[in-house]
Amino acid sequence: MISAVRIVLTAYTASFRVPSFVGHQLTLPVPPLSTIYGLLSAAAGRWVLPDEVEWLAYRCDYESKAMDLEAIYQFDRKDEKAAPMPKLYPKTRTVLQREFLAMPRLTLYLPPEWEAPFRKPRYALLLGRTQDVASVESITPVTLEPVDEGEVSGVLLPLELVMNSKNRVGAWLHNLPIAFTAEPYRKLMGMTIFGVVDAKRRPAFVRASGWLVRDANDEAVVPLYRREWVEHVLRGA
Repeated sequence: MISAVRIVLTAYTASFRVPSFVGHQLTLPVPPLSTIYGLLSAAAGRWVLPDEVEWLAYRCDYESKAMDLEAIYQFDRKDEKAAPMPKLYPKTRTVLQREFLAMPRLTLYLPPEWEAPFRKPRYALLLGRTQDVASVESITPVTLEPVDEGEVSGVLLPLELVMNSKNRVGAWLHNLPIAFTAEPYRKLMGMTIFGVVDAKRRPAFVRASGWLVRDANDEAVVPLYRREWVEHVLRGA
């Protein structure tokens, strides 16, 4: 059994941008690990790197997806000392289609010491962009029970679990960021391929010893990302 704290974040909107899409920006239905480390950093008020987090788990649900039109005003500068100036027409403004999640609900499972930072977050908790402000709906001490199999939904599965012939996984494969270094010069620390299991589609049945845990309170099953696995992925990146 693993002692944990379950933290539920809710918002009106969320946007987890799919890498590689530019003119038409799609959202992932589940945030990448880099977003979770960003939330931990915002709550703690300092940059939190993967080696500081013993383990974490999460799942994400939402009511629907929608599309927005967003105008982006483009500026340019001739040199570092010059003030930015709007680009000349027709490059002054670009209009993009941007997909977002409506009424998202992100459930985090973390070691108990993370309860205090989320009781009084130092900075705003964002589910994507600056306008995707989240609030803490509940914080509950729970027990996580290791299990060898179960149905998962609204999660990211490492490629090794998606490709395992024992599993029945319908997932969207994507190369997603793990974490970034601290500001001011944020640098990608590594990426790896995950299977995105959308909460609005059929759950995936997974057999994976050492990977899954069940919330003893609400019976939800989620993959547990241990620090050792994350560091192993980053070393190979």
